[in-house]
Amino acid sequence: MATDVESAPEPALLIIADISGYTGYMTANAKALAHGQALITELVKAILKQVELPLKVAKLEGDAVFLFARKGDSPTWTYDRKLIGQKLLKLFESFTGKVNELGSATTCTCNACTHVQKLRLKVIVHSGEVLFHKVMEFEELAGVDVIIVHRLLKNSIKADQYLLLTKQAQNDIKLPADIGLTRSKELCDGIGEIEVGVHYPNGAVARSIDVVPVSFSARFVSSWRLSAKLWLKAMVPGPTASSRTFNHLAPAGRKAGRIGLALVTLILTPVYLPLAAVFAFAHVLKKPHAIPEHTHEHNADGSCCGLKVKSE
Repeated sequence: MATDVESAPEPALLIIADISGYTGYMTANAKALAHGQALITELVKAILKQVELPLKVAKLEGDAVFLFARKGDSPTWTYDRKLIGQKLLKLFESFTGKVNELGSATTCTCNACTHVQKLRLKVIVHSGEVLFHKVMEFEELAGVDVIIVHRLLKNSIKADQYLLLTKQAQNDIKLPADIGLTRSKELCDGIGEIEVGVHYPNGAVARSIDVVPVSFSARFVSSWRLSAKLWLKAMVPGPTASSRTFNHLAPAGRKAGRIGLALVTLILTPVYLPLAAVFAFAHVLKKPHAIPEHTHEHNADGSCCGLKVKSE
């Protein structure tokens, strides 16, 4: 195996955006697993849309996205550190917006679709030195600081949606002036105590749900397309050993069961798609012309209370 290792580690910013709260709502049936993978893919895409230079994608790690920025590559780091601070908050806005879009558009009643709005996002940020090396065409990141940012995914924070920055990361990026951090320490196995600051983006969540009213035709098209995509997902081959998989999902079941579900789906497709259009039409009729106003608060210990919908 060809490996190309650069001569020395270099300073870099490391970010992991991790989707949490899904495993507990999955069932073992093939339909929910197929829909779960489709929904997670949509959410990962929403995160990736916020990625721009100097940020780059290191890899997709199942239900998480591993990002980095090589500080040595950027002659404008003073500007970049402010841009990245804004992007970190945009991750939550984009993610929550997509969660609510999926939740309001689907007509499916499977366990994955009905619980999509319970998904949350946690973002871990650390800064340190990284050794970049290539394994064939893939660029890999190695070093103690890469280990630290991954181990901080397992922490003592009670909330299910938050932004966590190590002390080193706080020195490297600039958050908006109105963003406050709760200071604490986390214990990493084999590393020791790590000083961190935590922000609970309740404001970002609330703003992302206050959307501009959407037309009836746009809401109908969105609902019908999502229904068709989830229905046809059963005919997509399951992940192979060489493809990326979702760490939070159980195996998709026996091959015979997947083939059987795909065949039934194929046979019923000419009947289902017109019915899906009717269901989507009826579904949209029940929706208000704008997504209802939500509030989002946290308990005193920082744990998430969940979204609350204000009554009309």
